Formats: sequence, structure tokens, C-alpha cells
Amino acid sequence: MSVSPQHYASFLERMGHTVRQVHDLWWFNSSRGVYTCFPFDRESDAAGLPIREILKRDGLAVRFACPLSQGIPSFRIVCRDRNYDLPALRSRTRTQVRRGLEACAVERVDFAVLRKSAIPLNADTLIRQGRRVPQNLESYWQKYFAEAARTEGAEAWAAFTDGQLAAYLIAFTVADVTNLLIVRSSLDHLAKFPNNALLFRFLHDRLRDPQISQVVYGYESIKPGLESLDQFKTGMGFEQVAVGQRIELTGWVQPLINRFTTPTALRILQRYGRGETLAKLQGLLTWYSRQPLRADMAACTSELPVTSPRAAA
Repeated sequence: MSVSPQHYASFLERMGHTVRQVHDLWWFNSSRGVYTCFPFDRESDAAGLPIREILKRDGLAVRFACPLSQGIPSFRIVCRDRNYDLPALRSRTRTQVRRGLEACAVERVDFAVLRKSAIPLNADTLIRQGRRVPQNLESYWQKYFAEAARTEGAEAWAAFTDGQLAAYLIAFTVADVTNLLIVRSSLDHLAKFPNNALLFRFLHDRLRDPQISQVVYGYESIKPGLESLDQFKTGMGFEQVAVGQRIELTGWVQPLINRFTTPTALRILQRYGRGETLAKLQGLLTWYSRQPLRADMAACTSELPVTSPRAAA
């Protein structure tokens, strides 16, 4: 199986994102003014990236994976163990998975199941993470589930306890890589470890499909303070594959944001609270101020290809 990236691009467009194909990558506005790319398992040579072509008039910043020498040292979260099973897990995690499997029934489900029962889980997850629940939560996710159901390569899995939805996930396969993008769970059932059971069954199934090379669970977050979430992922058998991450700004913003002005900008942002948008903006500015200058990396990247199909372990 090799699912064309165009299917995921069409899904994003139907969800209201702007999507542009530049060379062999697709770039989309993951948040207002900020672009990122897929397939999610690829790196870009920052020295040769056409930033203007990616950002055009509506983009302010672009965030992407790159060789380690070109960006902030970071990692991609990957699982590719063909023999994935309980022995691949940490001792404590094995216990949690066993307890979860005893309490929960896990299965692949139709997106109609999520449209009927999953909205409260989205709110519960936001509350647990200390994030704001938006007013359009229900309408947004009803549309998301409906459009995902139309998308080749999209799949949904769920964990049920006592007949109730306790956790669910959504993944999109792009080319031969399954990308785990959404994991949500109910506050009422966390003590039964539905997330552990759900991820275990999902990984156990997908990694035995010979047409799937790996499962990718995103990158290190630009937001600080998520170390416990990364530990949960590695406990479930994911590995952190070393990669660089880099931020580039549109031309007119560059003179305003640099290593001299960033500390002042960060102090101003900190006065406005700890909202999610502010936290991401603070992370973006911090990474941007610490990454190698483009002039510094030019000499060591002249021989690199524009993209590499997959990061080496």
C-alpha cells in the first residue's frame, strides 16, 4: 500500500487549510500564519528551501525538520519494530497495558462511531491539558470526522469500557508511513488505562502490515513542559530519532525578530499570560533565536539533497 499525499492534502483543504506543493513536499498552515510540511517523516535542506514560495503573502513563519547541523537538536517520535509486543515496553507500562486490555475492548471503528460519541472526549482532553475548550468544538470535530471518513488512508480506533467510549485515535497513512495525529480520552475512565490499551493494539496491528514501514507520532513539541507526554510515548515503545527542527520567517519580519530583539519580545509575551497560542509563539521565538544562522550552515550543507526520504536512526 502506498497512499498518495494528495489524499491528505485534499482533507486539509476541506478542513479550511491552505495547502501548497513545493517541489516534492506539501506545505500547509498548521496555525494562522505558520506553515509546516508533510509527508511528516521527511527532512528538508534549509539552505535550499524556497521560503518565499512556501509562505507567499499569507505566511509569517515556516517550521520544518532538517539535518541536525541546520537546526535546533530535536527528535521525531517513531515506532518501526516489526516484532512489537509486550516485551518492547517498559515494565511499568506493560502492567498498565495489561490492566487496560483487561478493562477495555479495543477495535478499529467507523468514523460514524466518533461522530456519535467522541465529542466529550475532545473536551476532556483539552481540560486535562489545561487548554481552553473552544466554542466551535462540536461543529469542528463533526466536520473533521466526516471529512476523515472520506479520506483514503484515514483510520479510527477506539477503546470501550462497559460499552462506553473511553479513548480513540485517528491516523493517516501517507505513502507507506502511518501518522498518528489524534489521541483523545475520557476523564471518567483514565484509571482503566484506555490510552495504553488503545496504542498497544493499534501499534501491534499496524507494524505487522508489510506495506507499512513505520508509525510516526509527531516531533518534539515547540511548547516546553511536555516531557511527561514524551515519556509516555517512549514507554509505549516509540523511539526518539534525532533530527533538527528549524524556523524561518517571512522577509519583512526578519529585521524585527533577531537575537537582539527576541529577549525583549519574550518578556513582553510573558506579561500576557500562559495561553496555548502564547506558549507556542514563545517557543517559536526561542528556537528561532537559538538555531544556526543560514550563513553558518551554508558551507556544511552544500552537498545535502533537498529532501531525504526518511531519517536514519
